[in-house]
Amino acid sequence: MATPQVIIGAQTLHATGYAMGIINDGADAVAVTYFGDGATSQGDVNEAMVFAASYQAPVVFFCQNNHWAISEPVGLQAHVPIARRAPGFGIPSVRVDGNDVLACLAVTREALARARSGGGPTFIEAVTYRMGPHTTADDPTRYRDANELEDWAARDPLARLAALLDSLGLLEADYSDSVKAKADAVAAELREGCLSMAEPVPSDVFRHVYSAPNTELDRQQDHYERYLASFAQAPQEGPR
Repeated sequence: MATPQVIIGAQTLHATGYAMGIINDGADAVAVTYFGDGATSQGDVNEAMVFAASYQAPVVFFCQNNHWAISEPVGLQAHVPIARRAPGFGIPSVRVDGNDVLACLAVTREALARARSGGGPTFIEAVTYRMGPHTTADDPTRYRDANELEDWAARDPLARLAALLDSLGLLEADYSDSVKAKADAVAAELREGCLSMAEPVPSDVFRHVYSAPNTELDRQQDHYERYLASFAQAPQEGPR
């Protein structure tokens, strides 16, 4: 699993490059990259699909279409289903109910099998919905209807899967509660771990960029560290 990518959609380029490396190494592996509907408007995603199709790279593009790119509805970005874009690059695509866990599993398995057999990339559009705000600074009540939220709440993927397992007699009485308790405990542990982390050192941005020493990067790091040190050496102004 690669590290998180801050630039929207850029992880698709990394995944495609990794998949091209899989071909060169002759490895039995597939790269899978996840992104939202908003990312499909980025050039990086389109460039990644060009290279993936050209080299028949074993990569799966999994688009989580949750209908909203912050406050931008998907209808303003795509007047046709997003999955229909992929064939234009020569990539087979499928549109699936993103709130159906088993349907998502089935199409992903099929895409992985195709990639491993030399069939190249696949584009999956999983249609779902973003139930909460985009960030803590976002107020979705300003741009979307509460009725829309209620409609999608009725399609909760976890509740649907639980109902299916229960109907098949495969769900123990206290299983859901135990899973929720475990999830809450893990979330609390992760939050505590993040809050207790030491402040990062600014010059760490120069680490792990290249696998071997790089003169130009070393020069930039030296310049940046001298720049930071200059603030500590600057004389402090007295009261006016």
